[in-house]
Amino acid sequence: MRLSLARRLPVLLILLLLPALSHAQRLVSVGGTLTEIIYLLGEQERLVAVDTSSIYPAATEQLPRVGYQRTLSAEGVLSVHPDTLLITPEAGPLKVLRQLQDSGIELVTIEAPDTREGIAQRILDVAQALGVAEKGQAAVAALEQRFAQLHIPPAWQERPPRILFLLQVSGSPMVAGRGTAPDTLIQLAGGVNAAGSLEGYKMLTPEALLAAAPDAILVSDQGLVRAGGEQRVWQLPGMAATPAAQSRRLLRLDALLALGLGPRTADAVQQVQAQLEDWRP
Repeated sequence: MRLSLARRLPVLLILLLLPALSHAQRLVSVGGTLTEIIYLLGEQERLVAVDTSSIYPAATEQLPRVGYQRTLSAEGVLSVHPDTLLITPEAGPLKVLRQLQDSGIELVTIEAPDTREGIAQRILDVAQALGVAEKGQAAVAALEQRFAQLHIPPAWQERPPRILFLLQVSGSPMVAGRGTAPDTLIQLAGGVNAAGSLEGYKMLTPEALLAAAPDAILVSDQGLVRAGGEQRVWQLPGMAATPAAQSRRLLRLDALLALGLGPRTADAVQQVQAQLEDWRP
């Protein structure tokens, strides 16, 4: 009997592994970074739709959209007949997610901290969810090699530039404090988050903006367009007296690079450094 089980064990293991390797054949990705990782792993042929934050690579433009990740519509998702929904903790509303789950769709949440280590964890978790763990490990190895090639400019060693990320420019400015993706990005670039005394995303008063004394302002291209252009940044109350305004030092990144730590974060770091190439303390 023992010999018989031993001979059958490999077959039993294969049968147990088959569901993990064969599920998610019709996949909806909700979250731009998750979509980017799916393409990185070469598993994009499973995608039947993405959300509106999935703007990279350009091939995503050919896929149906199911709405913004925080305001999903059950009808939109169900219309593409997925078997799996890959989401971030920001996805919602909860009522819609429950409705989708009740309809038989598998919901897989990918949750990792907004840190350098969290980037690797996201890649590994997506790869595991898709049954391609080895691809995930290879992607993480390449990512670590890319990070190893980064260097903080020598001029920043003594006094790093103070960088303030503006999530919202119009009205009361909203900035990124510690524990956010822009905070990690700024630190990886060798800068100091001028809003590092705050936790998460917070509104900033004119007095607090002046006290933050940023050397440079970082914004997303999309956020700048919504605000009405660069001039709106310098017109914010309290901004005129900051070092950033006096030198008109505005840094720009694509929203997915600025807000979604992922496979291209090393590129985002280099872009920040390049835009501050002539900065000196």
